[in-house]
Amino acid sequence: MIFNKGKAVALILALAMPALSLTACGDTATDTTQTEDTAKVSDQAVVTDTDNDAPVVDTATEAAVVTQDAYFEENDISFSSERSFTVPFAADTYDPENLEYKEYKGVTVKPEDKAVITLGELKPAKCDKAGYKAFTLDYIVTGDIRVTVDTYDYDENYSYEPQFPHVDIVDYYTGTLLTYYPSLERTEEGYDYIDKLTFNNKSYEIAYYNLEKYGDYTESDWRIDEDADDSRMQWYDVTVSEEHTMEIRVPEDYDGIVFAVNLNGIKEYDKGAFFEYMGNKKRLIYEEDPNGYTYSPDASTFIRASDY
Repeated sequence: MIFNKGKAVALILALAMPALSLTACGDTATDTTQTEDTAKVSDQAVVTDTDNDAPVVDTATEAAVVTQDAYFEENDISFSSERSFTVPFAADTYDPENLEYKEYKGVTVKPEDKAVITLGELKPAKCDKAGYKAFTLDYIVTGDIRVTVDTYDYDENYSYEPQFPHVDIVDYYTGTLLTYYPSLERTEEGYDYIDKLTFNNKSYEIAYYNLEKYGDYTESDWRIDEDADDSRMQWYDVTVSEEHTMEIRVPEDYDGIVFAVNLNGIKEYDKGAFFEYMGNKKRLIYEEDPNGYTYSPDASTFIRASDY
């Protein structure tokens, strides 16, 4: 610790001066004595032991303010102006009663090609909270599936289901990937999720929901493998689709909504992994994910809503 002797002397002198002034307002007979006492104090101050001096504290110094960079700026993530994307998807036989994967004897279901995600327009929506704004984004995912049936082994009715990739919401400032379970209908409570985030000591909330429904589908006629024994192998192609409507509510001065498309898509049907991913909230977009849904820099597309 460093002490300043010169400043200690000035402090003592400053304390002595008010005493002199106050005495001057009283009996003039004591002026000479007071002056002499003051002089003695001043002489003693010159040889004051610095070990007894108080440290000089600069009360004007303020803690440095650390400014946080936006996640997308810090990671130099660029944005796309595209509105249509081709991505892998999965499909398999499925038991709708028990909501689980089920293997049906003699039936196989596989995607014929990649799915196509098509984004619609960004539209303003009615807002239910002062100081906020709301908007919607519609998008549709379509894909072709080939269903093959071995008529020799097939012995029961079957169901199948596509597992499409979806569009996620990301916060531009914190990089938080806002995942969610899709809803089949809008509830009276309004938004399914309200996430509270903080950036540079400023708190804000993002509210959203995602309505999902299967769209129309078309089936081709049955086809027969003429090279197979007894023409037992038959198949048909199905074009299936899934329609989404996302509504998002943000503060009026907020411009950080980013839509994320994982170009890796879903390569293998896994209902458990899919729902585990959907419920795993508060992840950063570049975090590792064992289920293969990571938005890695070389396999992702990001669209900023403010540039839409």
